[in-house]
Amino acid sequence: MITFRGAARLALLVGSLAGCGDNIHIVDDLLVSPTEGLHTTEAGGTATFTVQLTSTPGDDMTVSLASSNVHEGTVAPATLTFNSATFDMPQTVTITGIDDHVIDGAQPYTIQLTSEGVPDASVDVTNDDNDAAGVAVTPTSGLMTTESGGQATFTVALNAQPTADVVLPLATSDDTEGTVDLASLVFTADDWNAPQTVTITGVDDSIVDGNIDYMIELSPMQSSDPGFDGVDPPDVAVTNIDNDTAGFIVTPTSGLRTTEAGGTDMFTVVLTAQPVADVTVALSSSDTTEATVTPTSLTFTAQNWNAPQTVTAHGVDDAIHDGDQPFTIQTAPAVSTDVEYSGIDPADVTGINVDDDLDGFIVTPTSGLVTTEAGGTAMYTIRLISQPTANVTIPISSSDTTEGVPTPTSLTFTPATWNTPRTVTVHGVDDTIHDGDQPYTIINHPAVSTDTGYSGLDPADVSVINRDDDLADIVVSPTSGLVTTEGGGTATFTIVLTQRPTGNVRVSLTSSDTTEGRVSTNGVTFTAGNWNQPQTVTITGVDDHVADGNQPYTIITGAAVSADPAYSGLNPPDVSVTNLDDETPQILVLGPPNPKTSESGRRTFIVLVMTVASTAPVTCPIVSSDTTEGTVTPGSATFTAGQRFQLVTVTGVDDTIVDGDQQYTVRIGPCASADPAYDGYDPGDVTVTNLDND
Repeated sequence: MITFRGAARLALLVGSLAGCGDNIHIVDDLLVSPTEGLHTTEAGGTATFTVQLTSTPGDDMTVSLASSNVHEGTVAPATLTFNSATFDMPQTVTITGIDDHVIDGAQPYTIQLTSEGVPDASVDVTNDDNDAAGVAVTPTSGLMTTESGGQATFTVALNAQPTADVVLPLATSDDTEGTVDLASLVFTADDWNAPQTVTITGVDDSIVDGNIDYMIELSPMQSSDPGFDGVDPPDVAVTNIDNDTAGFIVTPTSGLRTTEAGGTDMFTVVLTAQPVADVTVALSSSDTTEATVTPTSLTFTAQNWNAPQTVTAHGVDDAIHDGDQPFTIQTAPAVSTDVEYSGIDPADVTGINVDDDLDGFIVTPTSGLVTTEAGGTAMYTIRLISQPTANVTIPISSSDTTEGVPTPTSLTFTPATWNTPRTVTVHGVDDTIHDGDQPYTIINHPAVSTDTGYSGLDPADVSVINRDDDLADIVVSPTSGLVTTEGGGTATFTIVLTQRPTGNVRVSLTSSDTTEGRVSTNGVTFTAGNWNQPQTVTITGVDDHVADGNQPYTIITGAAVSADPAYSGLNPPDVSVTNLDDETPQILVLGPPNPKTSESGRRTFIVLVMTVASTAPVTCPIVSSDTTEGTVTPGSATFTAGQRFQLVTVTGVDDTIVDGDQQYTVRIGPCASADPAYDGYDPGDVTVTNLDND
């Protein structure tokens, strides 16, 4: 197209324009070439045209240039200046395409040229679009999550600006392996090119199934922008790393502690991963004479596999002083159709069964016995505290055979008869001398045995009084030291005359407190035929159901009623008794009166008796006040479940000094326990005399 304005210049321009084509725009003195067909691109592509004057301007002339749509293209320079020297020199103008990030196709726009004194001119330009609907997903493969909750991420961004919101739905192909934190992404015209992060989290399925591949599915996008609606981004491939290993957790595997008194201990077993079939583990004890186990098998299912199952080891009492013995709770290899678990052998569990057997003797009673010169007898019993490994023989003798003698003169206990009390009968001897009542001792000599635990152990001796029969008297034996219990425990004493009466002798018997103890008869009668036969009276403890501690009471022997003036009005000694309370928690200290050890190694024994079972273990420290005179074993006594007595052995120490008999104290307690009834309880001390041998 050629436009001429100003008829006066027509002839001048015809010749100069010959051969220039028709893409020239002449406006008076302004020559623009070309004025159409130019193309720029959104990638920054440029186009150019030239401007010059056709005649000399009177003054400097400025031409302004501007784009009709700066969002599609810009022009440079913004102005051109011509003068008389440069008016006919073409000046180049550059147009640059602008990227609008919108899928809008090729867009036309113009470059406007304006100057004072000449008409306006324009150049037609087209900006070619470089935008296409699409999605950038980074990365689309190689991502890994873990069953322990490990995460992975990817990003999504649009590659062009939409004209409306774009919704991208998200989902996982297997939500048992992995989940996404967002159900969808929304892109707007403002944030379309800001990458949005999607987080994938691994899911723990508790099954040994190896590493599992799954996909994060990106569904076709939804938008009213037709360029984006229906565009389907690539899915994202993920692998979930398995953290499950078939196995067992046994807690603890050592340190179990049971007791021969029936004390128990426990451990638990649980699987490390969910099985696909039942898993059974058999349980057994390596030594059923020390410990047993319950249950004898465990079965885990797909439902209870992660619930710890408890196994209990029970201590077994073997009645032998064999020390603390080790044992093992054996777990057999698993039986299951789940190939991951079949044959796996859980850890065994080791433990110690604490021995409750102590070598020693129980002598009952050790004092208060009375014999008579008329042949009256008294009795005591001996039994072992624990089962020996060989026969144990105790020689028995009298300290004064002119007052009393024992039968038999020795006792032998076997491993089969160790816990059967054996009776020793002490016979009074008549010396035909009016010497009054005479004390003497039945000596239980140190034991003879090939069982090293019992060999040399010295049972307590027994104190006896032999009543002189040269005077009419009524002998009561013993008169003290008797003990009954609120659980119905009994005690006995005997009554006998010292000489034949000329008429019947009646002695009445009553209890001073029938709420603590009852006497088996209200009286005994002696005749000329049975006067020298001791009559036994039984005292039975009464339960008053009150926690009132140990209560003393007396069996009152009334004055004799008889036609024999020698006996009439004689008042025998009363009998002192203690009723042990079974409602009051306490620890009794029982032992021989005036206990003695010797520098030759003679031992004596103290028995600690718990009246009420504790709710928790009770430990009482035991020490000697003077270890140069005597030692004690054990150094502490611990009552566990089911135990009611503990034996303490006191052994004399030889100091090689002529220092005479020395007293020392066995200090017991205060005790410690989680049972508040026994915590801080102090059983009391025992004074012992160590006989000098120097």
